[in-house]
Order: sequence, then structure tokens, then C-alpha cells
Amino acid sequence: MKSKFSKILSVLLTLTLLTGTYTLTGCSSVKGEAKVTRIMEQMSLDEKISQMIIPAIRTWNEENVTDLSAVPQLREALRRHQYGGIILFGSNITGNEQVTRLLHDLQDNNSQIEGVATHIPYLTPVDEEGGIVIRLTSGTRMTGNMAIGATTDSVKNAEETGRILGEELAALGFNADFAPDIDVNNNPSNPVIGTRSFSDDPDLVSKLGKAYAKGLSENNIIATYKHFPGHGDTSVDSHIGTPSVEKTYDEIKKTELVPFEAAIKDGAEMIMTAHITYPLIDEPKTFGDGVTQGFFPATMSKKIITDILRTDMGYDGVVVTDALEMDAIDDAGLVPGAKGSAEYSINIATEVINSGVDILLLPMDLKNAQAATFYDDYIAGIGAKVTSGEISQDRIDESVQRILTLKAKHGMLDDSDAANSDIEKNVSDSISIVGSKNHHDAEMNMARQAITVVKNDDNALPVSNETKNIFILGRQNADATTLQFAVDELKKGSFIAPDATINIDYYYDSSADVKLHYTDDMKDKISASDVVIGFSYASGNGALDKSGPQYIGITSAINDIHAAGGKFILVSENLPYDAAIYKDADAIVLAYMGSALGTDPTDKTDSGSGLKATNANIVAAIETVFGSNKAQGHLPVNVPDVTENSDGTLSYSSTYLYERGFGITD
Repeated sequence: MKSKFSKILSVLLTLTLLTGTYTLTGCSSVKGEAKVTRIMEQMSLDEKISQMIIPAIRTWNEENVTDLSAVPQLREALRRHQYGGIILFGSNITGNEQVTRLLHDLQDNNSQIEGVATHIPYLTPVDEEGGIVIRLTSGTRMTGNMAIGATTDSVKNAEETGRILGEELAALGFNADFAPDIDVNNNPSNPVIGTRSFSDDPDLVSKLGKAYAKGLSENNIIATYKHFPGHGDTSVDSHIGTPSVEKTYDEIKKTELVPFEAAIKDGAEMIMTAHITYPLIDEPKTFGDGVTQGFFPATMSKKIITDILRTDMGYDGVVVTDALEMDAIDDAGLVPGAKGSAEYSINIATEVINSGVDILLLPMDLKNAQAATFYDDYIAGIGAKVTSGEISQDRIDESVQRILTLKAKHGMLDDSDAANSDIEKNVSDSISIVGSKNHHDAEMNMARQAITVVKNDDNALPVSNETKNIFILGRQNADATTLQFAVDELKKGSFIAPDATINIDYYYDSSADVKLHYTDDMKDKISASDVVIGFSYASGNGALDKSGPQYIGITSAINDIHAAGGKFILVSENLPYDAAIYKDADAIVLAYMGSALGTDPTDKTDSGSGLKATNANIVAAIETVFGSNKAQGHLPVNVPDVTENSDGTLSYSSTYLYERGFGITD
């Protein structure tokens, strides 16, 4: 009897606990919704529109903004409207303590705005993808997405990357990251995505994007999946032009949309649009001159944002534009009004808002008093469009509700908001966390896993520690900083003989009238060497240019070392597609990131407690060349063959020289 009673009591207690947990969770959600509703009921139209805008503050009167207290005019300009957020760029960031205080001061200044219904903290996003796109030069760069895709344990590494970057961003005071990039890089000529993509396999991109976002979320950092509906199959950079993707809706469902579909099912909170046209999907528009017919970028397309993203794909989270200052929007004459005018920007905003987008990112840099006046006119102009009915009040309310709901979910509407945080503790945390040894060790370990070997004729790899004459041919003069560091470390480990002659030089001088730097002295030293290790960089179609300094420099070095009986090892710094250009190389090693070779890997952060954002991939690649690291990586993309056309130019072919998944391992 007692046993039966105990069992009944146990069941009742379990049900009570489960019910209590459900009630508390539901109660929390209801309270958040009630708070959002209460706030919105009190907000003016100006306040609602302002919540939908995120400006940048790169400079004020041509001086970088790094200390808000030093720019009282900017403080006042920011208090004229309660913006939804502020985005920081590299010009705003000089060190860990500095940016921690800047973010705190921005939130504090925002909390002092007068005449608003309630004080709503900023979203503080930043472009911290890792790899070639970072803003925290004092933080941990990480390997970049394509390098993650090359690792065997890529899901674990994607999550760890998100966790490390998220931990650093949270320590500094950021609350959102414009990452991960889940574009499917299925065009080797893409000049802007490249190694920012995990792979050309949409399923792999889906898995790694979700894992990366999970890592960010562990630190309460809002992930932003980008660039919807896909920027991977373009050959134009939307920062300087308007790319167009000639694919049908059915076609992008099989590739570009796959990662976004997976992200939405996984609970995506924010998605960024792409300034790309889709002529086979969208409807033609008449541009601002009243004559030109064309297609609006996805950012301004109701067909793509409302019909596809929101209706077909069922997404009801926040949608943010890519920067509206980019040429694909700002310089395209899409709507009436002169470039740079409030009229043009207001008309752009009208199309963007009516398409179903929630946040207008960076219509103009808030850089001086004129820009502050622009924002006064911009917000008033959007308000006038609402009053006239060109934008519905419901459309504004939908966006504001999504934005505030997101802020509430992440605790930004709690009474203990960011402006009241303990700044000295925040500074202390940022100093100990950002660029820490643990983070850099994890980065280095990941880089070593990513290095991929696709060719190794006659056992050119690893280079023997008995080799006496070695020539390292970098791209630019500054590359010697990282290259020399790697060599010195390998000498310590006896992977390079202490008496070996090592010459480090470069073939590209960007500051000179004649860009090619391949002197007679270099030619003689190369011919006297046993092995040459040359570095190439592929992005867009630039690597295919036979008249360019890279092609001439590397092919000259290959010919000269081979004529002398030595070997040439190619290290592909960035995109792996150049592996098909230099087929005469004896060995080919892929590193997947060509940034920051000029940053000394021993440089400390401003506090002296951590290291700056350096390039671990190149160090790991050199370690692999000399046998200190064993190649473990596999291609995350297909590498098309390169053929010579009848006019002598080079182009990527439709057949693959190296297929995704290939990699020579020990």
C-alpha cells in the first residue's frame, strides 16, 4: 500500500513539476508579448520608424569615431531619434577596452533620449564572420567558413567557431552578428563571397550554418543568416554593381534556398537580404527615370521577400537589408530622386518596407551635421508615406513588433538593460576573453585540420629538413611577416635545417607603377634553389589574367625552378580554384584564407593579455609543407578545370579537375 501510494505521489509530483515548468515558460513568453504590445501602444510614428533604422557612425567630420565623449555633436545627433541599433565598423574599433566603452556609451547615450514613450536599447550588430571578414582586429580571426567546410569534423568546428566569436562579441557588448554567411558558392568567378561560404554543397552549408548559429546563441548573440535568397552564383560584387542570377524559382529551391529553408526550420531569428536581381523569378519595374525597365534587387522585391520568404517558406522573423549605401541600391537609379538625396532614399525605403523587410541598414553614414539632417528628413519622409497610405500603418507595426519581440527575447527590454551594466567588469571580461590564448589555440588546431593537399608528385611534400636552399615567393612584401614567423617556428622544431638558406620575396607590388616584381636577382636565387614555395590568391576571375603579375610571377618561378632541376610547391591562399591554373606545380596545398599576412602572429592586443587577429591558415599550410602538420582536409567545393581559349585567355570549364571531397591525406 505504501509502495503504491509512493508511486502515485511520485507521478503527481512529476506532473506538477512539468506543469510548473510549462506555466513558467508560457508565462515568460506572454509577459514578453504583453510588454511589446504595451510599448508599441505608446510609441509615436517617428519612434516606430526610427526602430526600423540602423545607421553607421564610422566617422564624424572625417575623424574616426572611437570615443563617443569626444564627439558631443554626434551624441546629440543620435539622441534626435531612437534608432533600432548602431552598426560598428573597423574605423570604430582600436582595441578591446576602447570598443567595450564605446558600446556602453552608445547605449547610455540612447537611454538619455528625451520625449520618447520608453527607452529601447540598441541592437549592436557587427560583421564578424571570421576569416576574411572581421572587424575585431584585436580578436580571434578564426579560419573562415570554407576552411571549416574542409575539415572532417566540420559541424563541431562550425559550432566552435560561432561559440568563440560569440563569446568575444558578447564580452565587448555586441548583441548581434551579421553571420553566418550561408551562400552556396557554386560560381568560381564570384568576387565577393568565395571563402565566406562553407561549400558549394547546399546540404553541407545548411548543417554548418545551423551549427555556427548555435555557437553564437550560446552567448546570447543573435545570428543573422545571409544573403537571402543567395549570393553564391554571382560574378558581380553588389558593393560596386548589381549582380543578376539567371535562375528560375525551381532552380534556386534546389540550391540557394536550401540553407535558408533549414535555418528557418531551426528557428532563424534574423535574415539579411541580398542586393541581387532574379529576372526569371521577379516582375519587371520602371526605374526612377520613368523610362528604363528592369528588375529591383531582392531587397526591394515583394515577390521575393513576402511571397517567397514569408509566405512560401513560412518565415516570420526579422529581415534586415544589406547596407543600403551599396552601389547596387544607391547608384542604380531605381526610384525617382537624385543620388544621395533624401528623396531617393525615402523612395527606396518605401519599396523596401513594402517588400516585407523590417530593418533599413545604413541608408547613409551618420558622419556630420548634414547627415543628421538627412536622417531627420528621411524619417519624416517615411512618415509622410505612411500618412499618405503609400506605406500602411499595419506594415510599420508588423516590423516594429518583430524587432521588439526579438529584443525582448534576448533580454534587451528588461529593466537591467545594457546602459546600466557594470562597465569596469565588462572591460575586465573583454580584456581576458577577446583574443585569448585558448581561442587562438582552438583557431590554430582548426586551421591544421583544414589544410588540404590535392597534388603531391614525386613526394614533393613534405620538404626534407635536409633541404639547404629554399625560396619562398609571397604575393606582397608584407606577407614576409607571417612567412618568416612560420619559418622561425619550424626551425625551432628542427623541421628546417638551422643552416638552410631561405630567401623570402614577393611578385606583386601594388604601390608601384609596374606591379610585377620579379627581378633578375630573384630569378637567380630561384634557379639556385632546391625548392620554391609560391603563394597564389584566387578571387573572382583575377587569377585567370595571364597578363597579371600573379600569373607571370608564379609561372616564371615554376619555369625557372624546373629548368634548374628543383621543385615548385604552390600554396593557394584563398579560393582553391587556382589549383587548376598552375598544373605544373609539383605539389599543391590549399589554405582557404589570404588575409592579414602582414599582421605579426606575436602581436599582443592593446591590453597585452591576448593576441591580435592573425592568419592561422597560412602558418598551418607552411607547417604542412615542411611536415610539422599532416594534411587532413578535403575539398569543400568542386574545382573546375581551366582551359585556354582560342584568343589565348583562360576560363573555367564545365568539367572538374578536382572534385568535392578530394584530398590527399597521410
